[in-house]
Amino acid sequence: MFAIGLLSCQNEINGTDYTQYVNPFIGTQNEGHTFPGATTPHGMVQPSPESYNTYYKGYEMDHVAGYQYNDPWLLGFTQTHLNGVGCPSMSDILLLPINTDTINSESRFNFKSAYRKETEIAKPGYYKVFLDDFKVKVELTATEHVAYHKYTFDNPEDARLLIDLQYGVSWDINTISSNILEASQQFESEYVLSGYRKAKEWAARDLYYVIKFNKPVVTKRQLPAAKGTTEKAPRYVLDFNMEGHQELEILIGVSTVGIKEAKKNLEAEVASWNTFDSVRKNTNQKWNAILNTISIQGGKKKKEAFYTSLYHLYIQPNNIADVDGQYRSANSGIQKASSGKYYSTLSLWDTFRAANPMYTILSPELVSDINTSMLDSYTHMVTDSLNPKEANKYLPRWQLWGKETHTMVGNHAVPVIVDAYLKGIKPKQYTDDDIFDAVWISVTKPHYRNHVQLIDSFGYIPYDVKLSSIDDGRETVSRLLEGIYDDYAAARFAEKLGKSNEANFLYKRAGYYKNVYDKESGFMRGKNANGVFRKHVDNTEVVGEWLEGSDFTEGNAFHYQFHVLHDIPGLQQLMEGKQAFEKKLDQLFFSKSKPEVKTLVWNIHGTYGQYWHGNEPCHHLPYLYKYTNAPEKTDKIIKTLVDEYYYTKPDGLMGNDDCGQMSAWYMFSVLGFYPVNPTGGEYVLGAPQVEEATIRLPNNKMFTIKANNLTDKNFVVKSIMLNGKKIDRNYINHNEIINGGELIFEMGNY
Repeated sequence: MFAIGLLSCQNEINGTDYTQYVNPFIGTQNEGHTFPGATTPHGMVQPSPESYNTYYKGYEMDHVAGYQYNDPWLLGFTQTHLNGVGCPSMSDILLLPINTDTINSESRFNFKSAYRKETEIAKPGYYKVFLDDFKVKVELTATEHVAYHKYTFDNPEDARLLIDLQYGVSWDINTISSNILEASQQFESEYVLSGYRKAKEWAARDLYYVIKFNKPVVTKRQLPAAKGTTEKAPRYVLDFNMEGHQELEILIGVSTVGIKEAKKNLEAEVASWNTFDSVRKNTNQKWNAILNTISIQGGKKKKEAFYTSLYHLYIQPNNIADVDGQYRSANSGIQKASSGKYYSTLSLWDTFRAANPMYTILSPELVSDINTSMLDSYTHMVTDSLNPKEANKYLPRWQLWGKETHTMVGNHAVPVIVDAYLKGIKPKQYTDDDIFDAVWISVTKPHYRNHVQLIDSFGYIPYDVKLSSIDDGRETVSRLLEGIYDDYAAARFAEKLGKSNEANFLYKRAGYYKNVYDKESGFMRGKNANGVFRKHVDNTEVVGEWLEGSDFTEGNAFHYQFHVLHDIPGLQQLMEGKQAFEKKLDQLFFSKSKPEVKTLVWNIHGTYGQYWHGNEPCHHLPYLYKYTNAPEKTDKIIKTLVDEYYYTKPDGLMGNDDCGQMSAWYMFSVLGFYPVNPTGGEYVLGAPQVEEATIRLPNNKMFTIKANNLTDKNFVVKSIMLNGKKIDRNYINHNEIINGGELIFEMGNY
């Protein structure tokens, strides 16, 4: 809090409100899957609108965050959301202010309102819109655990409110009636509704809530479930005595622990009614404290794209612990967070690549708390010897509100924890032995999708062998390549701790990428138990877990051809040298064909030849030319991606933001460096996209990047100076950044 206060003072001194450059609507149309509503940094609640359109094929994939910018109607406003993910969940507790009781309640989609885009405003910590059908101005803001709604009715004598406790986004809008597994609720008075709900979509989540009104409820009507369905949670229409006022204020406090705790969270964070503007201002200051960490020189659109990326980066992970540090763990037990906070919403397959390394530069204290949370998760995990998925402990893979979703592959909490540790950022309350135990068990004991028994037996994952019920013959190449990167990270940790035997074992396994490289085709290939590579592969086809016998995870042969983050020189040698390596990169980036999903409704956007910027396994690929004799090709590709694949419109993200990973890629690339190997402590030097940027480091030092002679034509790096000395290497290390200094790029034409 002291740091936030200090930075808030700096903002006032500097006279810069960085929130003016944030546009929460960026990424809300098509596949960005961001949301425009109000949130604090890492807030547990994130009230935001739910939009609706005439149903179409692919509707659910578009609406995983509950909102699409071009939709003509709003269904209401829910209290929880996810930023840029690829699976639907959340959108808990829908509220919609209305002014009529004549709506046919047979379908929940009958409750909706048209609105005009000119009335819709979104800023960090604030959202506003006018509902034309009901003549109500809606304003939203939030604290960490409390959603604050303010509705101004044109006709307050008709003020009503729909509360839908069953609603939540899902893979099928026709199955919302089965979204809730358990529910209970009660009107404690004419001012208070409290309750509990367990929603099932993606991961079963426990949510306790209290809803308070500043005006008394005079009548309440429970709506019947849709025809032919039964629902566990009700929908209510409430009438209020507005007492001669136009404004209705509503506070919603939440907790994973209990109703009493939800009330404590509310009371601790919102002191009284009629404080909407002060809460909004305080949340704005919290955002300014974060946005103030980097200043860039550039035009308005460049600043808008950059600071919106920084904003998206800090929407998550979300602290789901109560104000007293309690949270509900995966086995439904109540735990006390070791750091006082419990960070969940961990999209680690995505974020380990750039988002988590960016946090190590900007927010080391946050990193310590995130990693402490992951070790808390490991510590409190309950194993089940009868369930092969849960027979051994493991660090989170994709954790949502304290529950493991088993989504994606790899054990990428391992490189996140190891990278931070090697940078001097350690978890709280855990010894080195505690940390190593979690890392070692996660990468050496079998659990869902890590296939260590097969890897140790064959040196790869045969697609035609099952040693256990969790060996499913899917994504076998990706699971190997991603898993052995975790082995590399664990090996570095073991080496740091002087555990040479463990380090040697893990380093050996980290070299197993060579076992799936097919020299005949020049690609990574699936392999059977007899050591025979798969034949007749369509290198352009994107495959994944949805296909039995698939080689890759949301990617194709081109993408995973280069997925050896920890050993680019070794990969070059495997491909017969730098020149051949460069040629293969050319074949990827300058291919006339595009990656294509042929077995799902999935329109891929953001491609550059076979490169697919909208999905994470590709994110390091533009920087690989820096390992060749043609580094200028990186500079050209980076400029194209920054200028054309990120822009300041609702459809300005060419792919899911994936909990800030797309945004972190943009930030690194604008600044001029990128963590190709996220656990190496090094950042490959790219080509900065602004003339000057300054990072205000947490240790009160500053690191400045300058790009001399940068223009639309002069975008190629000709030379680099670090603190007045020319450097000829292709990287800068972490310590050189956090010690402060000046990095100067001399730019020229292509």
